[in-house]
Amino acid sequence: MKISLISPYPDITNYGLRSISAWLRSHGYETQVICMPDRIGEGTTEHVTQQGERYPAQALDDLVEILRDSDMVGISLMTHYFDSAKQITQVVHERLGIPVVWGGFHPSVRPDECMAWADFVVVGEGEHTTLALVQRVEQGATADLSDIRGLVWKRGEELVRNPSGTLEQDLDIFGMPDWSLQDHHFLREGRVVPASKELLRTFISEGTVAAQFGKLGYQTMTGRGCPHACAYCGNSFMRSLYPRQKYVRFRTVENVLAELEWIKREYPWVDMMWFSDDSFFGRTVEDLRHFGVEYKARIGDPMYLLGSPATITEEKYALMIDAGLLCIQVGIEHGSKRIQRLFRRSSQGNEKILETARILAKYADRTAPPHYDVIYDVAYETLEDQLETLRLIAKLPKPYRLQVFTIIYYPGTALHTLATQDGLIVDEKAEIYDKMFFERHDSYANTLLFLSRTGKFPHPLLKVLTHPQLAKAMTSETMGPVGDAVKAGLRGLRHAKRRHGHLPGQALDGLRRLRGGHGAPAPRTT
Repeated sequence: MKISLISPYPDITNYGLRSISAWLRSHGYETQVICMPDRIGEGTTEHVTQQGERYPAQALDDLVEILRDSDMVGISLMTHYFDSAKQITQVVHERLGIPVVWGGFHPSVRPDECMAWADFVVVGEGEHTTLALVQRVEQGATADLSDIRGLVWKRGEELVRNPSGTLEQDLDIFGMPDWSLQDHHFLREGRVVPASKELLRTFISEGTVAAQFGKLGYQTMTGRGCPHACAYCGNSFMRSLYPRQKYVRFRTVENVLAELEWIKREYPWVDMMWFSDDSFFGRTVEDLRHFGVEYKARIGDPMYLLGSPATITEEKYALMIDAGLLCIQVGIEHGSKRIQRLFRRSSQGNEKILETARILAKYADRTAPPHYDVIYDVAYETLEDQLETLRLIAKLPKPYRLQVFTIIYYPGTALHTLATQDGLIVDEKAEIYDKMFFERHDSYANTLLFLSRTGKFPHPLLKVLTHPQLAKAMTSETMGPVGDAVKAGLRGLRHAKRRHGHLPGQALDGLRRLRGGHGAPAPRTT
């Protein structure tokens, strides 16, 4: 059999899909990987038709030709790419008549919805379930698939949901994800074309790492699972699929380094490694020490890591600094204790966040500014909650950068359940499926948050502007025009800062007048 695996994600990393491709190939099956980046993930909707179609006719014609010798198609998707997967599946069914299986987070959460379009749905981690399904399809024994754990399928008109599978504890058996480019294709400028090293380099050069650091970064994962159960994240749902099983697992150091060495041989222009594990610092100190020594000796490229305040310690962080850490991304998410409880992040409160920030600041001369993630526009937050986040930001040691994301109540998360019960979700299509992280509405707090993104906004000014009396005045109906003027003025300060590299004198005079010369908030009538 030949199985074609398709990704609609805007980047071409597709770790899970490439892992499944490698796993199937190791069992003798022929696969091809097709990256069909849907540009809606980049905030571009100009290509979307009035009927909601994501891909132009020419791209779908190319795809059909590439799929003609395939026996099965697999699509990995998250909620934002439901329409992408639907359009591809319709074309495959209508023009080729071959079975299509969906997998990924959204099909795992909402298999019934997805089975309206797909022939099969894989729930949870997909390697073992997909292999078992392929073997049965190859044998022509699909009348009863009730023994394939983690599979949703149809027996006639009956929808059958098999029990969840077992989490693989030895991640090394899956090998490295399939970056061979053998029978791989990319959607590029409206056409689906064969992959090449040159085209791969072009895609990577247009990615996040290249834009921020001028590096050609290779993205991978050294483990799976997360020790936290944040209410806005899907990890708690995925964990619930596997009760009483060890959810956080890591590949061995040797397995990871063998992958990186292969990448460096095949693509010597890669000059940065990007580990997107949910919990890289969840490894033991001994494991991180071993990784750091071997990575420094055998790879040596700068690296980008994700971490959480609950897992970062100075000992662990120092080991990664020595190994070549260039930048770390840390989720602080919110500064309000009330919202932290709502997010199920009370153990990672402001004291822990600032403790972590001080650790990072000790090594600021050896790294790029850390990236702190912040969530905004939460329906449950008050103005005071928003101000508490800004006050926390005003305490972060400089330098830093903020990565700000609007809240999305993804199906399967605890926040989605709560928001649904409270009637806060009116139109899931518009408010979840088609909503992107970077959308925002203009408000006093959001203006301050976005002005703070570079970490260069003056902390004394931010502290003044988050004083309760001033913020309340600037957000009241009677003071609306003044608030608008202040927001416009703050935007002007940002542009002036960009032009001059510092706050011009008149801006500093204005700041002193605002503080009344004594650090006190301006009167309500100002």
